[in-house]
Amino acid sequence: MKNVLFPYVKYFKIIVVDFEYSAPNPASYDIANHFHEWTANYHSKTPHLLDISRYPSLEERYNFYLSYLHHTCLKEFQHPIVDLESTMVKLDRQVQIWSPASHALWLVWGIVQARDDLENYIETPEFDYIAYARCRLACFRRELRELGVL
Repeated sequence: MKNVLFPYVKYFKIIVVDFEYSAPNPASYDIANHFHEWTANYHSKTPHLLDISRYPSLEERYNFYLSYLHHTCLKEFQHPIVDLESTMVKLDRQVQIWSPASHALWLVWGIVQARDDLENYIETPEFDYIAYARCRLACFRRELRELGVL
């Protein structure tokens, strides 16, 4: 479809997944949450446990950051004063800082889901929400220790 008022505007299809969990989050929070999903295997025998060994390596994270920056604001990096490497280092640090917040959100989500199962008398839940919440709590505490907060 051609836009008569703005002929140079391209239209892209936007697909919203889990809309009920959407929020105006900082990009670093969303990226941290994305990286945590790398550690999940929802098709395993223990889908409620995260495997931190699957967390993206520094090289994988930098590859992601480069792509992210390219699609959001890379034009700024054409100026010789702006240093792409230092920007990626800063972004990685921001992701580390926001990472525990992602765990905290999903920890609370797990507790709420478990409560809903109890209130609805579900004897055999499809997912071990309490174990998931415990896993997220352990990750939350570990990351706060790594940041020097605990």
